[in-house]
Amino acid sequence: MAWFILRPNMNRSTVSILLLLFSCQSLFAGKVSGVVTDSSGRPLPFASVFVQGMNKGTSTNAEGRYSLTLTAGTYTLNCQYVGYARQEKSITIAQQSDLTVDFRLHVQELTLGEVVLGKGEDPAYEIIRQSILKRKYYLAQLDRYRCEVYTKGQMRLRGFPKKVMGQKVDFEDGDTSKRKMLYLSETVSVYTVDKPNKIKLEVISSKVSGQTGGYGLAAPEFLSFYENNVRVGDGLNPRGFISPVAENALNYYKYKWEGSYIEDGREINHIKVIPRRKFEPLFSGYIDIVEDEWRIHSVKLLLTRSAQMEILDTLRVEQLYRAHDKDRWFVSSQVIYPATKILGFDVYGSFVNVYSGFDPEPVIDKKTFSSTVVKYTDSANKRDEAYWEKNRPVALLADEVRDYQKKDSLEQVRKSPRYKDSIDRKNNKITPVNLLLLGQTFSISKKRQTISLAPVLEMVNFHPAEGLVLNPSVTLFKRLDTIPMGRRSYSITPEFRYGFLNRHFNPMLSFRYNYGKKYNQSFSLSGGRKVFQFNPDLPVSDRDNTFNSLIYERNIRKTYEAAFIRGSYRSGLGSGFSIVTGFQYQDRKPLENRTDYTWRKDEQRMYSPNYPNELVTANIVPHQSFIVLLGINWQPGTRYVEYPDRKVSLGSRYPNFSFQYTRGIKNILGSDADFSKWKLYVTDNLNLKLKGQFRYRVGMGGFLNNRSVELPDYQHFNGTITRFMPEYQRSFMLLPQYLFSNKDKFYAESHLEYNLKGFLTNKLPLIRKLNLYLVTGANGIYLNNHKYYYEVFAGFDNIFKQIRVDFVQSYQNGKPFQQGIRIGLSKLNLSRGREDWP
Repeated sequence: MAWFILRPNMNRSTVSILLLLFSCQSLFAGKVSGVVTDSSGRPLPFASVFVQGMNKGTSTNAEGRYSLTLTAGTYTLNCQYVGYARQEKSITIAQQSDLTVDFRLHVQELTLGEVVLGKGEDPAYEIIRQSILKRKYYLAQLDRYRCEVYTKGQMRLRGFPKKVMGQKVDFEDGDTSKRKMLYLSETVSVYTVDKPNKIKLEVISSKVSGQTGGYGLAAPEFLSFYENNVRVGDGLNPRGFISPVAENALNYYKYKWEGSYIEDGREINHIKVIPRRKFEPLFSGYIDIVEDEWRIHSVKLLLTRSAQMEILDTLRVEQLYRAHDKDRWFVSSQVIYPATKILGFDVYGSFVNVYSGFDPEPVIDKKTFSSTVVKYTDSANKRDEAYWEKNRPVALLADEVRDYQKKDSLEQVRKSPRYKDSIDRKNNKITPVNLLLLGQTFSISKKRQTISLAPVLEMVNFHPAEGLVLNPSVTLFKRLDTIPMGRRSYSITPEFRYGFLNRHFNPMLSFRYNYGKKYNQSFSLSGGRKVFQFNPDLPVSDRDNTFNSLIYERNIRKTYEAAFIRGSYRSGLGSGFSIVTGFQYQDRKPLENRTDYTWRKDEQRMYSPNYPNELVTANIVPHQSFIVLLGINWQPGTRYVEYPDRKVSLGSRYPNFSFQYTRGIKNILGSDADFSKWKLYVTDNLNLKLKGQFRYRVGMGGFLNNRSVELPDYQHFNGTITRFMPEYQRSFMLLPQYLFSNKDKFYAESHLEYNLKGFLTNKLPLIRKLNLYLVTGANGIYLNNHKYYYEVFAGFDNIFKQIRVDFVQSYQNGKPFQQGIRIGLSKLNLSRGREDWP
């Protein structure tokens, strides 16, 4: 592909001449195409075909077919495939003529030359030692570069079940075949790198099958095996994988020299890579090393579940390097083949990157890099088929062509009101599971609306201050934008709560509006009457309290009642900043226990009062409170993906800082509140690579004045008094809910957690086979030298891929306090924070 930039200071005649020359050049171009096969005639997928001496090349598709557009002239074509001998052919392109050039490659014949053995070891070890010594040198050669990247990704099915958890599997494509194309996309990008931290990806064109206006996967980064730790995506293994030429690779791998071959006058060593132990993050396969230069020529490596890989069963990586000049080589093609079987779905795919136009000395100025690391141009998703036919270097397969055509047609059908109504009728059927456990959703697709009902088990509860509680709610959600990823939407949620014992009726209404052209923004407003917890972070659900009340006669959800109105505004500001501001007015009244009803009556038990009795000896008295707050969140170094109509944060490698100031204002609407408080928290998740992950949340705060502070406005900490953890980084495992609630001038809080992610435990036979992760850490609160609390814990994570179990010992004021076991989910936080209040 040829790209050129018209500078602003060019005059019209110069521009006209350039455009004329560019147009004339295409008139003299010819197309070279063909098929690459092995000696038996089997096609070689994703073989590399390039023009010798030029930064121009392509790859074959899965059927071994390729095509290249070249201007009239004489060229030398090179064809290369991992494990096969390279082949050259001289060709001559005439004006406006096409040429067919096929390649038949033979398996690389290895020469077992005369080998000098030192101490009886395989010669591969000395080759690897020399490669390790040169690793940093070749890694530094790729510190700065620019290239063009074509990426094609596809995921396919070759089998799936009829039902999953009782739900019929239906792809709504009218095809009963078990073999399907799940995903197909193409992108063309310009990729610029200036290590260690500067990258810029400009997506020139993007296409997704079945999604008009969609944005395809743009993943141009090639895996560098010159790095000690090779990261393959974010979810496969948080520890990364050890390169076969890493600094300490000899401690992890065994090697076998299987011979050598000659290419361009260089001797290439073919080395088998063998993990020394199972259950280590290691590759297996082959790596080819250039003799004397000790650089990587090509790799064909495999990861499996025994390499502590998550999600996937296997992942195969193939790379081919090509010389840019006498000293510098670059990856000309990379193919990644993922495969997995899960819940009866047999999924496999390929993601191919073809690199061209490699420039190791790009012109870089102050405008090249910014916080935007991925940018989709305005026309990226508007390219027509003529553009793709001309610019895609990897020809489409016949079934890929059919997939584009079929899904484009289905997309048009699915836009029709008749089709949407038929799908709604099918999906809106009421099922017992949804009605009772999950909640029932009704869609009105042509209006971009959904109506969601809470599950019955959340509607009906019990509380000793209210008796039997009926708490139904319904949410109307409407998407205002017609484009799939549009931000504008709103939701309205009417809700009412009725206690049959105290006969209190508490209705409320919530409204939320989401919008924002560049950054996410939202506004929310709610009001009515509601039953609140004293800790506004809602640490205990109605369902948990119902269970504990009826089975154990324990009221763990301490509540009061209030008429209220509150609103909030949130917005991203860019450069890692976001803000939140809000107000709240409450007219509060106490709720007292009215019954001792339970299913398991025990004369030695009784309900505790419906207020924090570990903190105070009496319930609140009726009062009013008006408060305002302002919060600022900042994560330095935040990076963004920029679409034509919005920006999306990718996070940062730096900590997140969060500051919040709250003020209670006296006399507004009769408010009794008169206080001000602040808090500052820092959170981060540190990837220690092979040694696991360390995450923390530490903070401090306090009251600047506490002239009039009621219990709901205290500083509260999230204790956990059931065996199940709702969230780890914001909760304490054994802390009684309100024991350390305070209105002091200063407090400090910390949550520290170290998850080894298989480090050390992969040495223990039974544990490594179950792929369990050791996790340990501590949580603490400090108020003063006479009042502090901390707890230490250790346990196992990744049980059945989802569950975590911890043993915990707590201490109060330095003395042993409690011990217990806590169970939670590994990857899902169930924090029940305030939905419309900061």
